[in-house]
Amino acid sequence: MILFNSIEELLEATKGIVGKTFGELDKLDFFEKPSMRKDKGLLGKIVETGFYGYPNNSSAEADFNNIGVELKASGFTRRQDNTWSAKERISLSQIHYKKLIEEEFDFSSVVQKNRKILFIWYEYIKGVQKKDFVIHSFQLFDFTEVEDIIKNDYYLIQDKVKRGFAHLLSEGDTVILGAATKGANAADTTSQPCSDIPAKRRAFSLKNSFIRGVLNKHQDGLKLQSTLELSPEQWVWNRVKTYEGMTQLEILKAIDGIEHKVSKTLGGMITRRIFGNTNNLSKTHEIFNMSDYVIKSIPVDTELYPLEKATFSPLSREDFEEDWEDSEWKMYFEEVTIIYITYIGKNVESTKIPNGFRMLDSIYKVTFTEEDIEDFGKIYKRVQEALASNDIDKLPTATNYKNTPMVLSTKSNIGGAYKRFIEGERSICFMLNKDFIHKKLLQAQQTQQFKR
Repeated sequence: MILFNSIEELLEATKGIVGKTFGELDKLDFFEKPSMRKDKGLLGKIVETGFYGYPNNSSAEADFNNIGVELKASGFTRRQDNTWSAKERISLSQIHYKKLIEEEFDFSSVVQKNRKILFIWYEYIKGVQKKDFVIHSFQLFDFTEVEDIIKNDYYLIQDKVKRGFAHLLSEGDTVILGAATKGANAADTTSQPCSDIPAKRRAFSLKNSFIRGVLNKHQDGLKLQSTLELSPEQWVWNRVKTYEGMTQLEILKAIDGIEHKVSKTLGGMITRRIFGNTNNLSKTHEIFNMSDYVIKSIPVDTELYPLEKATFSPLSREDFEEDWEDSEWKMYFEEVTIIYITYIGKNVESTKIPNGFRMLDSIYKVTFTEEDIEDFGKIYKRVQEALASNDIDKLPTATNYKNTPMVLSTKSNIGGAYKRFIEGERSICFMLNKDFIHKKLLQAQQTQQFKR
């Protein structure tokens, strides 16, 4: 067992781990023990015991407690351009709802144990046994680099529990510090202190979107910069509130100084004028490099019922190769936060307002609950079944799946899109139905935290 007197000593010693496989480090033969095979912390335990010589334990204290450093073995995959992408979120500590509502951030277990984290980066390759994964790098992460954001996330989660909404927690509620589910099924619930409604068991985690940002900075040799003074939704609202009550054409004229013609893409045009290309938000605002936030516009009536469908990026057969539990789509829906900019497209007399003359109303932060994710998973699996049999009729479209929150939709009006999807083209997408979006907007109106 190696005792380190400083972080510098720890990092110097850790240089020797680069190039090792987990099989080489497995001094206690963990890979041969059936009880360890499903342990999600297995690789971290092998590093801890096999490289550093520390005993295997489940202590509430940091792994290198005398110098305040926690150890995390984390995988990455390679993109086509050979850059790295973090594979998973990082679990920190279990959330105890009753304890949480009384606990201050600075004295919480999530801070005490995880203020500094030593990431051991290994390459995950599908089909390769864990013992053959190779460790490529290591990185020290310090909470203080983004502590204001993490602290704000902590109190957002705490406040939601205090208000009796633990059952409505979502990883999309926050920016960096997530409340990830712990159970494998819907029945794995527990009580919450401020409501009689059972809530899913959850743990504090560093969201995968943030870990991707941490890893990207590491590859580029840069440090994180905490430039966020407000929550992303408040940041968005501060840039659109000037136009509240103005019509789409009035907004464009105010921005561009010229008259615009009515087109189907006015909402998107306004969004791009105000924020630039939202796909490149990470280049204009640091926090969007570390979180999954999407900005969309949608017309609604005065009761927040959407007048148009809500779609996502095009899909291909390759998107359905993974099991749902391991899929990128599952993690995306767990972590994504959609900021909807709403325009009033139907007045109180139920008269439709023509495109161009719809007034900007507000923004709403939409995230997805564990129940939502489970419903999305059922649709994902239906697509897999259809692809396995090459049967178009089995695809979960709006025609044959009317009462589900999510279905498949075409990306254009050109016929044969579903056939082309079966054959391998990106011609369809996921679509949220209007009733579901209505429910989420009303829920956001009730629970969202940002101040207008």
